[in-house]
Amino acid sequence: MITLKNIVKAYDSKKDSSRAVDGLDLVINKGEFVALLGPSGCGKTTTLMMLAGLLKPTSGEIYFGDRLVNHVEPKDRNIGMVFQSYALYPHLTVRDNIAFPLRERKMPKAQAYERAKEMGKIVQIDHLLDRKPSQLSGGQQQRVAMARALAKDPEILLLDEPMSNLDARLKLDVRDEIRKLQRDLGVTTIIVTHDQEEALAISDRVAILNNGKIQQYAPPEELFSQPVNLFVASFLGNPPMNLIDGVIKEENGEQKIVTSGFQFRIPEARKLEAAHIDKPVKLGVRPHDFMLAEQTDSNAFPMKVDLVEHLGSGKLVKVIDPEQKLQTTIRFLADNETDVRHGDTIRMKIRENKFHVFDMTAEGLNLMQFR
Repeated sequence: MITLKNIVKAYDSKKDSSRAVDGLDLVINKGEFVALLGPSGCGKTTTLMMLAGLLKPTSGEIYFGDRLVNHVEPKDRNIGMVFQSYALYPHLTVRDNIAFPLRERKMPKAQAYERAKEMGKIVQIDHLLDRKPSQLSGGQQQRVAMARALAKDPEILLLDEPMSNLDARLKLDVRDEIRKLQRDLGVTTIIVTHDQEEALAISDRVAILNNGKIQQYAPPEELFSQPVNLFVASFLGNPPMNLIDGVIKEENGEQKIVTSGFQFRIPEARKLEAAHIDKPVKLGVRPHDFMLAEQTDSNAFPMKVDLVEHLGSGKLVKVIDPEQKLQTTIRFLADNETDVRHGDTIRMKIRENKFHVFDMTAEGLNLMQFR
């Protein structure tokens, strides 16, 4: 188990704004695959560097199991690390690159080479052991870097944007291999990435960071379906969540979200507390949670089709308020059989219970979480 307790990394102790990581708490279970995800400058790489021992925290504690490692040197932490650049030695063969950390530990050459061959088989590059890095493709170099990191049988594997240099198709193949390899070996793994699809696809849990703080730490499905705040909701998803200004109203015991373009009735089971009545909110709806509605549906509203983008697997439809009262553009996903064209006026509704309501505080809390 890895435990980070109130970790702070500041580059100027007198300025809070200099904190790359600001009071971070995180627990990673043995054998778990965890992603650190967030925008540039959020603190994810700094956190990884502190786990590796390449940076020292300004305050707080890092434990590997029961062992405090704040001042333990990187070479004594029993970690494997794969960098974005792969950091392979260009003058060494694949065999020597994989064996390098073992030879640094004074392992006999024959034994180190045998281990390199074994790791080469695991990552399916054993036929390339005599080549130099310059003779390999990007995907092959990535496998060499993985084999080298795993050769010394680390307790923890740290991956720093390991797939950012690969093309889209190869990235898909490599991420599947990394996940399978991690599961087969059972090594605790932490990956830093800015690619949310990558993080959600291969991780057991994802920690979303912003401004040096963890916004939410949960399994991928929970992050997507139950974002704790406006930042997580707007950061996750491609195309992004639709966010519409509104006000909570109540009449005859029935609650509604009233926007400048339409009203939306809140189901009885998800009614909000009285304190939120007449308060401004953000209504959040993911593009796949809008649908076309019948003319007679009382919870539907008219919109005008402004743009239709063909995605192959479906259509991304951009709609606007025909009366131009609602300034926000809405995007929704439709299947290829849905016949919508530019200029059409359609009726839409929100799928039952598939919406979020965020308050207008600085935290932007999700008032509908787990409701």
